[in-house]
Amino acid sequence: MKPFLVMLAIVLITLAGDYLIKLASIRGGIISTTFLGGAAMYVISAIGIMIAMQHMSLASVGVWYSMLTILAMASLGVIVFGESLTGREIMGIGFAIASVACMTRLA
Repeated sequence: MKPFLVMLAIVLITLAGDYLIKLASIRGGIISTTFLGGAAMYVISAIGIMIAMQHMSLASVGVWYSMLTILAMASLGVIVFGESLTGREIMGIGFAIASVACMTRLA
């Protein structure tokens, strides 16, 4: 499997965990089945990160994971939870994308 696809799968699993934890925070349940489900998604994503590290450098994994997670979480917040992005947050997303361009190996 291509490393990028592994990273994308990891981010989608992490996003599911973020969604469940956000729901738990809205409902006020610190230790609830929703929270524990989100935490379980984080454990699964950690296994995926280990697999990705077998094919990518640690720096590349970190940058790709961070950038994809930022994009996914910002989209989730705006689309599902009705949150809005500030100019500063939009600029941060742009820098996250730029960091991937800086870290990508051309050879």
